[in-house]
Amino acid sequence: MTETHRTNGFDGTDEERRMIEAAVPEQAPTVPGRVRTLLVVTLNVRDGTVSRGHRAIGYANLALELMGRRTGAYETVFSNEVSIFEPERLAQFDAICFNNTCGVLFDDPELRRSLLDYVTGGGGFVGIHAAAATFVQYPQYDQFPEFGEMLGAYENGGHPWKPNETITLKVDDPGSPINAAFGRESFEVKDEVFQFQAPYSRDRLRVLLSIDTERTDMDPSRHFLPERLADGDFALSWIRQHGEGRVFYSSLGHNPALFWDRRILGHFLAGIQFALGDLDVDATPSGAA
Repeated sequence: MTETHRTNGFDGTDEERRMIEAAVPEQAPTVPGRVRTLLVVTLNVRDGTVSRGHRAIGYANLALELMGRRTGAYETVFSNEVSIFEPERLAQFDAICFNNTCGVLFDDPELRRSLLDYVTGGGGFVGIHAAAATFVQYPQYDQFPEFGEMLGAYENGGHPWKPNETITLKVDDPGSPINAAFGRESFEVKDEVFQFQAPYSRDRLRVLLSIDTERTDMDPSRHFLPERLADGDFALSWIRQHGEGRVFYSSLGHNPALFWDRRILGHFLAGIQFALGDLDVDATPSGAA
């Protein structure tokens, strides 16, 4: 099972391209310590067969490529070759981005160990939206639990809000450079987001953004997880240390329009620079802060 693409795969309209280009930051939050390389993976697998995946993938790829090129924060390599996860090949990258990956990407235990060792040993990992639905496939959610431990959440509990509904987000960590694009006020977006089960915990994650439950429709008929309805904790973006490595995840990124939102792109760029090892950010878990 291999699929390689050296271009970003954007298939939107010219107007959408212009909107993404206009929204891409002109400057990175920090100057990289050296030339950085970001591997972007978009592989979607269902029952062992590669599928097209989320419509937003090409939009995100374009934004990721333009952000790196315009700001000089990193160079982008796109590949869905499973062999890219061999240790000697991963070693050439400063961070890996799972852009809306989904399903069980591969079963090879050596490649799975290589991915975990890469992050534990000091590599960066970035997850966008469906990255949290990776290495799982309904009705099972236990195919690679170590991946969930690394990411910070694994067994997702579905989508309480539809992609076209407005949700209000709050800035949990207003002092974080990764949240600089938002200021300190709550803000609205339209996107499909996840709610998370174990191993999700603020004792393990530095939560950056979450649902503002006081300003978002919380009707119980939305099929909330009992634990999330009880504690009202719907984290959407976070960072964490994993061994010597750095993880940035955001549940945002289902809808293509997110990738011409200046705030979201600024948030993603800063999170990527954290994962690359260039942006110094306090990653102390929120539960211990």
